[in-house]
Amino acid sequence: MRKTGVSIITVFVTAQMVFGQAAAQETGRSVVLQVGLEDVIRLSLHNSEELKIKDSQVNRSEGLYQQVRSDILPHLNADAAWTNNMQYPNSAAEDMTDHVLQGGINASQVIWSFGRVMFAVKSAKQSLQAVKFDRETGRQEIIYAAKLGYYSTLLARNTLSIAEKSYANAVENKELMGKRAYGGRSSKYEIIRMNAEVAARIPTVNDARTEFDAATETLKKMIEADPESKLALSGDFAEEYADFDYVSLVSLMNEREPSLKSLSKKIEAAESQVKSRYAGLLPTVSAFASLSRAGGSNQHSFLQGDRLDPYSSAGLKVDIPIWEGGLKEAGLSQSQAEKEIAVLRRKQAGKELLLELKKSCLEYRQYKSNLAANIEAVNLAEESFKQSQEMFASGQISLADLNDAELLLTNQRLNKEMTLFNINITLAKIERLIAGEYDGREAGKKI
Repeated sequence: MRKTGVSIITVFVTAQMVFGQAAAQETGRSVVLQVGLEDVIRLSLHNSEELKIKDSQVNRSEGLYQQVRSDILPHLNADAAWTNNMQYPNSAAEDMTDHVLQGGINASQVIWSFGRVMFAVKSAKQSLQAVKFDRETGRQEIIYAAKLGYYSTLLARNTLSIAEKSYANAVENKELMGKRAYGGRSSKYEIIRMNAEVAARIPTVNDARTEFDAATETLKKMIEADPESKLALSGDFAEEYADFDYVSLVSLMNEREPSLKSLSKKIEAAESQVKSRYAGLLPTVSAFASLSRAGGSNQHSFLQGDRLDPYSSAGLKVDIPIWEGGLKEAGLSQSQAEKEIAVLRRKQAGKELLLELKKSCLEYRQYKSNLAANIEAVNLAEESFKQSQEMFASGQISLADLNDAELLLTNQRLNKEMTLFNINITLAKIERLIAGEYDGREAGKKI
């Protein structure tokens, strides 16, 4: 039900984008698309070729599983043959006819194979589950990439806003300089210096706008929006973030992380394959049965049903492998090596992901601590800048002091935005590692 709901929302958002673009093209104006984080994630998943490839890989593995599973079911086949014996020696005339017609149904069923078929089916099923977990791993990577693209664009937008505010502050300072100059308290040097400060901020604003435009184009490509449209991001970075329980995060990662679950299933599949290959060295017992009708004639090319004689047979067959040039032994050795490789890869991946989670938690704690200092620094810098403007207007401080106060404010705003960006990117890493959102906050051991 949840999947259906998400699909409906995705179709609605996509349709809104398409019809909005068509209407804008008719009126000759550019489209402004309002997108939030959830919209970017949904559209990225919907338009991802990589996820479609993963879906095809799942379908391929399902077909392979059905193919292997067919060995445990009865096999039925029908055959028919008409033969025209155009030439044969006279000594065979009593046993042969000019025309022969035969047909029937054959059935076979494996009865006992010491687990060869059963473990092969089990291995194929476990491999299918591993592929499904690989698909979920790819899905989590796409979600993480969507978050990274959204947060990068958000950072670029906020950076542009800060640069524009810095330019506005410089223009405001220039106006204060003009009032001081009118009163005879500003030198020609200070006026030239102030004009330079204003001019120096224009390239900064242009660079910030270019970065924002580039980030927007990347985001539009990710969600496959019209290149001629404009994106308007809804939402902003949050100001408060909760603590994490590291022990719970580790438990969730081991429980839910899809790549680890995939590797675990690959170990199980390899173990089942080893058992199947070992059972292949042992006899296989199967049953067979046949129902057929056959007949021959020297006068009629095609025989009628009453001219065909019925035949039926049934029995057991024991297939005992004795020597095949080491084929099955080599297959068993290969399966054992694949199992050892799978175990080592699971162990290696577990260590790497645990280290990544630990580092992400440490970074998250540090960035969260920095955010409190950044907020305080911005508030103090804003107050300092306002006081500096008042003191500059009254001639108590120099132009250099005023510019230093403005640059301090701008830098602190930028530092705060960068910290918010780092927090959200680190949080996205943690959510990727635990394959979902974390609700058990403010409890237990804090990181």
